Amino acid sequence: MTLNPRNAEFASVRLYEAETSVATIAARHGLDPAGILDFSLNINPFGPPKGAIAAAQAALGACHLYPDLRFSRLRQAVALRHDVPEDMLFFGAGLDDVIKLLIHAWTSEGCTVLVHLPTFPRYELEANLRGCRVVAVESPSPEKTDLAAFDAALAREAIALAFICSPNNPTGERFAIETIADLATRHADTIFVVDEALINPAEDGAMALPTRLANVVVLRTFSKYFGLAGLRIGYAVADPHLVAVAEVGRPPFNLAVPSVEAAVAALADVDFLAHCKTTFAAEKDFFIAAMEAIPGVSIRGSNANMVLMDFTNQAPAAVAESLAAQGLVVADATSFRGLEHYRALRVSLRGRADNERLVAAIRTVA
Repeated sequence: MTLNPRNAEFASVRLYEAETSVATIAARHGLDPAGILDFSLNINPFGPPKGAIAAAQAALGACHLYPDLRFSRLRQAVALRHDVPEDMLFFGAGLDDVIKLLIHAWTSEGCTVLVHLPTFPRYELEANLRGCRVVAVESPSPEKTDLAAFDAALAREAIALAFICSPNNPTGERFAIETIADLATRHADTIFVVDEALINPAEDGAMALPTRLANVVVLRTFSKYFGLAGLRIGYAVADPHLVAVAEVGRPPFNLAVPSVEAAVAALADVDFLAHCKTTFAAEKDFFIAAMEAIPGVSIRGSNANMVLMDFTNQAPAAVAESLAAQGLVVADATSFRGLEHYRALRVSLRGRADNERLVAAIRTVA
């Protein structure tokens, strides 16, 4: 078998998800996995709504059947939530799947894809694997995107897809809706993919744009606030013509029946998101205040329960390893391109007792 050289090149790409898994840390340090606290992946640490669990369990009795090909119940519920036509929705097994499918549907080998750095690395990885040329705009300060340089790249290059992550992973930066609309209006030949995976789903965000601008696509997920990361449900809202092209390549039945039913139930729980927002805000305020009191630690950005911080006197890999030895898993943010030369770690906060344990440990290693 001959290995595709392009795929071989990216086989060595650092992925913090793999480096910081609980199983890997437990094996490395001889720890009981049950006692390890994972702050590395951005999830809802309090789990999904109870109704979503019950709905998934009830659906298990129908697991011998294939899902509805169009996921009609979920499609109707999401369309109602965002006040968009049902034919503007495209579903995948998490946003990683959606991103891959959309890149394959809307680009060809040799097309140019634009990203801002630092950001979610999957855009660049999937575009490269597709055979696209990636243009990456890096800013003088990682927590604030150089919009002038981003705009200049759009004017200079024939960009097929431009990814905008808002709130940005890992910095928490938000892009004004008017800014996105202006870019899309002036660069009408580019498809702008706005990734709102980290937004509170109760917020409208950029969701109004795809109905008025055919070249704007908005991505959402059930993995974060809704607490359904393990069930893998993501979706895009896009012009029906773009969706129709992407549907050609979507694997049939790519969402499991329990996942669909859990997502429908989660959408119906109107109190869950409000409770999570309040709790996330309180824990973030507590943690940031504690970090700001530690010499050598500074905050670069945050969003919901996610915090990006710098360590002045310690290499992030060393800090992460010291914390791992204590059963506390964090993400070495230097795996994000654009943060390689910083001393950055990213954490996704949990409940107060767990967060207090992390604060105490950081005090000993900062």
